[in-house]
Amino acid sequence: MEKFAADLRRLRLDADNPTQARLQAETGISRSVLSDAFAGRQLPSARTVDGIVRACNGDIDVWLSRRDALAGMSRDSQVDAVAKSTGKPRVSVTRGTAIAIGVGAFVIGVIASAATTLAVSPLLAPPAAVAEEGPAIHVSTGEDPAATECVEDARVATGDTRADNSLLEIVWSDKCQAGWGRITRYDGLYQGNTVTIAIYPETAADGPDRQEATEHDVQGAYTTLVVRPSADTLLCAEGSYTVDGKRIDLGDPLCI
Repeated sequence: MEKFAADLRRLRLDADNPTQARLQAETGISRSVLSDAFAGRQLPSARTVDGIVRACNGDIDVWLSRRDALAGMSRDSQVDAVAKSTGKPRVSVTRGTAIAIGVGAFVIGVIASAATTLAVSPLLAPPAAVAEEGPAIHVSTGEDPAATECVEDARVATGDTRADNSLLEIVWSDKCQAGWGRITRYDGLYQGNTVTIAIYPETAADGPDRQEATEHDVQGAYTTLVVRPSADTLLCAEGSYTVDGKRIDLGDPLCI
């Protein structure tokens, strides 16, 4: 695992050593989790590895395979230790059984996730109203969130899975009273294609505060900040991506 963490640090250096604040803004992964991954304190989750490697332009399949191999070794060691301490033989699971278990776990996870989303959604939207004294951190529309302190309390205020499992999100900072849009595609067809994400006040979709970003040959992108002009103004995000030059629209705007 130490070698894995060291290689992650090297990948980060080769990507011009992005700060943890920037990685947090791009991936939605907390600084403490990122720090643990780079320090090798524990094996990072597949989601964490995926986020770091995407942000650092690494080979996702290779890194996830390495991570899964290490996770398998860890599980084998734990099973062997339990078997040794209890005197009970180790039980082997066939590939077919493992697949069946995995599918069942996935279905249960989807149901649990849906229930959690329904329970939590009312808490996420709308974001906290603007306090009378104004935001705690003053930023301007158009600033890169990764270069501001908005990332300190940033959270995904709302998100929705769209075409081909693409993910459309609005990230929000209460302290800044500002948000930014984020898009991630999971179809693996990013080479030679683009992703586009936009965020804007609902009252002026094409107004001067609209922030839009189009990135080439990447699986994800985020916009610059939009400061919410008033407590009752919704911020909305919309996105699209291309496949062989054909634009795939992600549907209705997502608003908070």
